[in-house]
Amino acid sequence: MKIVVFSSLAYSLINFRGRLLQSMVDHGHEVIACAPDENDEVRAGLKAMGIDFRTVHMARAGLNPLDDLKTLRAMIALLRQERPDVVMAYTQKPIVYGGIAARIVGGMRYYAMCSGLGHAFSGEGPRIAVLRRVVSILYRMAVAKADGVFVFNRDDHDEMRKHGILADGQVAVQVPGSGIDTTRFAQEPVPPGPPIFLMIARLLRDKGPQEYARAAAMVKKDFPNARFQLLGPFDANPSSVTAEELDRWQEEYGIEYLGSTTDVRPHLAGCTTFVLPTYYREGLPRTILEAMATGRAIITTDTPGCRETVVEGRNGYLVKPRDADDLADAMRKMAEVGDRAQVFGERSRSIAEERFDVEKVNALLLSLMQLDDQPAGDKAASALPASLDSNAAQHKPSFARRAVDMVVAAMALVLLAPFLAIIGLLVRIRMGGPVLFRQERAGLGTHPFVLVKFRTMTGECDSNGALLPDTDRTTSLGNFLRRFRIDELPEFWNVLRGEMSLFGPRPLLPETIADFGAEGRKRSSIRPGLTGWAQIRGGPLLTQKDKLALDTWYVDNRNWRVDLTILLKTLLVILRDDEVDEIAIGRANAGFNRRSS
Repeated sequence: MKIVVFSSLAYSLINFRGRLLQSMVDHGHEVIACAPDENDEVRAGLKAMGIDFRTVHMARAGLNPLDDLKTLRAMIALLRQERPDVVMAYTQKPIVYGGIAARIVGGMRYYAMCSGLGHAFSGEGPRIAVLRRVVSILYRMAVAKADGVFVFNRDDHDEMRKHGILADGQVAVQVPGSGIDTTRFAQEPVPPGPPIFLMIARLLRDKGPQEYARAAAMVKKDFPNARFQLLGPFDANPSSVTAEELDRWQEEYGIEYLGSTTDVRPHLAGCTTFVLPTYYREGLPRTILEAMATGRAIITTDTPGCRETVVEGRNGYLVKPRDADDLADAMRKMAEVGDRAQVFGERSRSIAEERFDVEKVNALLLSLMQLDDQPAGDKAASALPASLDSNAAQHKPSFARRAVDMVVAAMALVLLAPFLAIIGLLVRIRMGGPVLFRQERAGLGTHPFVLVKFRTMTGECDSNGALLPDTDRTTSLGNFLRRFRIDELPEFWNVLRGEMSLFGPRPLLPETIADFGAEGRKRSSIRPGLTGWAQIRGGPLLTQKDKLALDTWYVDNRNWRVDLTILLKTLLVILRDDEVDEIAIGRANAGFNRRSS
């Protein structure tokens, strides 16, 4: 297939997407990479990979609509000339105008990789509100017919839904960022001596450099030998820091400005702790992933995209956005204990290898875009929904099973109506509205549906508007409803609608199913259930791997006898609580491992 990739910065094609583009070429595809800036080094690097480089007009940070029309016209001309099979775009302007251009030209699949919603969704004030509205409309036009929308964190998915960017029934799949090359960013020993804090970012106010500078001044009073480094270029964005401000930070706060670079590895190796106090609307900050792979402790803000990288008190600390005092406290914690940076850094490396390794991420992306080995060579298969595979085809609809689902669900809703009304009233009194919790889940064939259940948590937030941890928001009533599975009774409505079955794997988030790859698609080859094989073999006490193995075992072995076992044991679990069934788990994992080998 011929693939066109639109970006807003030539440098990013090699540094951020190079391994993905190489994977496309390795799978036999012709790739044309586009950016607005001419860069001889990037052109040469792409040529060595077998990739053609084209420049496309774009004012990356500009707001001139006439300039943007030139961008759209240039993209339309390129797509008409090349007639690609697939278009992929990342960052705001390439997504918007690449998506609109693909719709206008037609005859190609389009995928949008949203690596962060940017300044329009993180700033405040009437001007930003107008800009956000305009950007939302443009985004909606761009992705309305997209074959796939990828986000790097759940918050961006919710924000896109909130502003109408995603249509009803359209799902953005969460992926683990662009991944990190853990070979290129090898683990480095933490340097001995006084703590060295490093911040790497474009010099935008929303990235938090001023908070970093003020926090540095506070920490220096307690740890005068500590060093505070800042690395990154100035930016054309209106929110960019000025040279005068930077000079003042160096003079008054002791900041060491390192300029800009195309290779951050030596600087990461030279620091003990990486800091990113951003409140910019990040996707999943590449610099944090690079620091984690290098083996560095992380201090960043409890904001979308950043919070996904830190396990509090294990590999770093999350701090409040725009709060220099909180940032200074976290820096002091790192400076107070001599080996903490080393211990946290080793954990960061482990997380990078397990969750963010670029090979795993690229394999997921190619699969979602139907560009891996199987669909790339099969035009007929590429016309099918990405969620369907040979496993799904094995399970033909059972009209008897569906009839039983409908009859039982209808009877349950009628007979339980008074009880459900009482529970709904209690939820309203104890937690306020809404009474029902609604969330998109992956159903049959991974197609999305909206699951409904009783709320068990409040919507309490901290002083910065961020939701409190789940344990702090779950009420005593909520714990009671969960303990006896009462919160799930409204799901009989999903069963009646045909979105769920009485028995089957529990419905999960679409991005979780996507992370499971082929096993996730196999799991979704039948309807999700009110209760299932994993729920009676240990439920919440199980690991994610064990749950997946049990769910796929059920897919392979389901029959009425197994379903009757699930029904009887579900009643026992409700009465006696969960117990882990090691024998069933071992049997399921044996089959799972055979399929994976």
